[in-house]
Amino acid sequence: MKPKGRWIGAVAVTAVAVAGFGAARAADAADAETLELPEVCQRRPAATSQIDTAKLIIEYNSTDGDLGIHGAFDDDGWSEMCVFDPTGRPIAVFDPRTTLNDLTMAGVFFESREPPTEEFSFADLAAAFPEGRYRVRAKSFDGAALVGTATFTHDVPAPPKITAPALADDPEQPGDPVSREDLVVDWDPVTETVAGDPVTISGYQVIITKEDHDDPHGFSRPVYDVHVPAGLDMLSVPAEFLEPDTVYEVEVLALEVSGNQTITVGFFLTD
Repeated sequence: MKPKGRWIGAVAVTAVAVAGFGAARAADAADAETLELPEVCQRRPAATSQIDTAKLIIEYNSTDGDLGIHGAFDDDGWSEMCVFDPTGRPIAVFDPRTTLNDLTMAGVFFESREPPTEEFSFADLAAAFPEGRYRVRAKSFDGAALVGTATFTHDVPAPPKITAPALADDPEQPGDPVSREDLVVDWDPVTETVAGDPVTISGYQVIITKEDHDDPHGFSRPVYDVHVPAGLDMLSVPAEFLEPDTVYEVEVLALEVSGNQTITVGFFLTD
């Protein structure tokens, strides 16, 4: 397929699109060759430094039944960046323009669209994004070349089952109120992948967010966000964080050692 370009603010983001969901995917070499890459991305420079952060993971929302790709690439400052899959195909090009190019970027985090698994299955994702080393090339703010590697796997954890408190699927119908005192979130440990294979869990993340909150000019939301070690399966929530008669969303994420994560979501109402 033809490369597609999208503007996000003053950043030109170009991605080599994959074929339609539900079908076997093959890279279109001709299209990839015609994509105009920044000079630093066309060949590996002789002298390079390692980029500080290069991550590419799968996120599966088991409650909503969808999945997609997340990426994070960070350094002190860069003006151009390309990400290549294990076959050498460029999957993303970040090219800031005008004043943002002059200032340069320090980092970028992105999420792909997350289609329902009926439209984009685990098999589809595996075909579109093969396991392996995703190479990164970038140009630093001082002109130096940056390189890095994000290791990508298909080891997606099975969904964590939240056993307490009692949760609802719909925030508009959150069920009976739960006590703000001594509230504990419990879940069953995750021991396998969605495919039923053994999995190494690096930890869990518990996120509790006030459902009805608006910050029209910013990103602020009342959030209680805690990373829990792999050996634990419960978390106490401070009563001071919770407001009376308020609906909260709770997410429990199972975190696999390569970074892939699976989310279970529910809602509760405080007393």
